[in-house]
Amino acid sequence: MRKSLFLYALLMGGLMSCNLDSKLSSNKEQKNNNNVKEVSDSVQEDGLNDLYNNQEKQKSFTKNFGERKYEDLINPIEPIIPSESPKNKANIPNISIAHTEKKETKKENLIPSTNEEKEADAAIKYLEENILKNSKFSELIREVRVIKDEYALIKADLYDVIGKINNKKTSLMENPKNNRDKINKLTQLLQNNLKIDSELEQLINMIDMAENEISSAAFFFDNAQKRLKESIIKRLESKNNRSYALKLSRQALSDARSALSNLESFASKRIEPMVRKEEIKELIKHAKTVLESLNKK
Repeated sequence: MRKSLFLYALLMGGLMSCNLDSKLSSNKEQKNNNNVKEVSDSVQEDGLNDLYNNQEKQKSFTKNFGERKYEDLINPIEPIIPSESPKNKANIPNISIAHTEKKETKKENLIPSTNEEKEADAAIKYLEENILKNSKFSELIREVRVIKDEYALIKADLYDVIGKINNKKTSLMENPKNNRDKINKLTQLLQNNLKIDSELEQLINMIDMAENEISSAAFFFDNAQKRLKESIIKRLESKNNRSYALKLSRQALSDARSALSNLESFASKRIEPMVRKEEIKELIKHAKTVLESLNKK
């Protein structure tokens, strides 16, 4: 009996313990659920507040943007007036370019128009048709240099003959009585025929000046052509270049006249050396013949 009572007491105690634990667990779970609900409510409230604030900001932004857009719409805009030229049928507005483009100048357009250009062109053509004719400056320069080289050979040949004559005369003077006729012939050659050393120097100097004159003529003629062409190009490119073009055409005329003057001087200085060249050659040739004849005797 006591044993049964003891077991009953133990059983009741276990049941009471389980019931207490269940209540504690239920209370704890209820407390946790309350905490979760508070956190959820807080998060939801914060989310709603943020959403409300964002909506207010968006409304404010939309309002400001609308007002700004409306202000932009009512601001006057300057109208673009399209060019309706025949070549601009698409009504595309012309755009001004800051830099000035040069007009393309074709060779066939380089025709003298102003009085200065025509005068310069006429002077150049006169040189080509009446003075130069079919000749070229390069050919004339080469010819005068050939003459200059020939005179250098003539000068060397002359002094060589004079030296030989003097040597022969010296040897003949050892016996003047027997060689009187030979000495006289040699003396006559030196005093008459070969007394041309000073003239020869003058002729060589004239050839040098002729070379300088033809070189200058070529320089001025080339300048005249270039400046005339440049003056026409400048005139065609822009009206602002008219004064500079006028200056160039006048310089071209001056250069053409200088070339003509140099050509005339060249011609006069070249003639005498060309004519005398052959005569001097004959004198030297004759002196050599006389010297050879005296050596044979």
